[in-house]
Amino acid sequence: MYKYSHGGDIYNKNGSVIQNIIDLSTNINPLGMPKEAIIAAKTSIDNSHVYPDFACRALTSKLAEFEDLKISDILCGNGASDILFRLAFALKPKKALIPAPSFNDYSRACEAIGASVKYYFLKKDDNFNIRKDIIEIILLYLPDMVFICNPNNPTGSLTEFQKIEEIASACKAIGSLLVIDECFLDFASKAENYSAKSLIKKYKNIVILKAFTKMFSMPGLRLGYAISENIELLDRLRHCGPDWSVSNAAQSAGIAALKNGIEYMKKSRSYIKQEREFMIMELNRIGFTVYPSSANFIFFYCPFNLDLHKELLKNNILIRNCENFKGLKKGFYRSAVATNERNAQLIKVLHELLSDL
Repeated sequence: MYKYSHGGDIYNKNGSVIQNIIDLSTNINPLGMPKEAIIAAKTSIDNSHVYPDFACRALTSKLAEFEDLKISDILCGNGASDILFRLAFALKPKKALIPAPSFNDYSRACEAIGASVKYYFLKKDDNFNIRKDIIEIILLYLPDMVFICNPNNPTGSLTEFQKIEEIASACKAIGSLLVIDECFLDFASKAENYSAKSLIKKYKNIVILKAFTKMFSMPGLRLGYAISENIELLDRLRHCGPDWSVSNAAQSAGIAALKNGIEYMKKSRSYIKQEREFMIMELNRIGFTVYPSSANFIFFYCPFNLDLHKELLKNNILIRNCENFKGLKKGFYRSAVATNERNAQLIKVLHELLSDL
């Protein structure tokens, strides 16, 4: 039986949103969806009687300008996960190499087409960073597809640009595709120093995944995109899904969000950095083991004999229990960096829970 493995399940058995829930299980920009994007999405409803532009021409043109890329380098989809599954079905890899812990849908997509998945286990003693030995493993295992999440989900750890290029080079040498998920990279300081965008001309075997979901707070609209100079591959992805995967509302909202996107991202990074530092300090003070994060979430370990997920839910706070991530055990959790009010409420309730132990 299928089992949902992500955060954000804030619905009761009837499908209604649980009242007064503080959802910290999903990592969405606490500043919310840009006002221009909300207006654009609402206005687009008047065009719901026509099919969406299957090629997302206006949106792709705006994205190419925003990312400083060619229009032909970009393919839009129904969230980054949509493109992820298209990649698996387009290439049908026999073997895939996936870091663990990392985003569960990498393995789901590969296993859905019958691929054999080998996990590259990250170690807590290394703060869950990718090590140099990944190159050796790639060259020995010879995977058809390699996945890197940067920053990694759920750990928040960043992989240096030089290491990304070394991995890309190793993958190129064996004819493997390197999929780099940069959906959380816009939250990192000096994100441009870590992005693989500058490598796509040299390495046609790179596909970068990005989305409006996190930074622009649009999980309900579903809008993501792939970046690659492999035109043939992007065309194959178009064959592996419906033509109208991106709705009129999502396309309009995306275009509007990009108009003041740089300013919005700078403001968001500043706010999240301040709140992230506050939460890390407080969680450390409580006694949790907190790992360095470059994203809009915090990954930590609870050494106390307490089911935090269960106890916090009793207080209408939902965090991500990371127990179902490959390579993690009981006691690891992830919390979004939310508004100051919500972050403070989480810390307050944690103090109250632990004072009873």
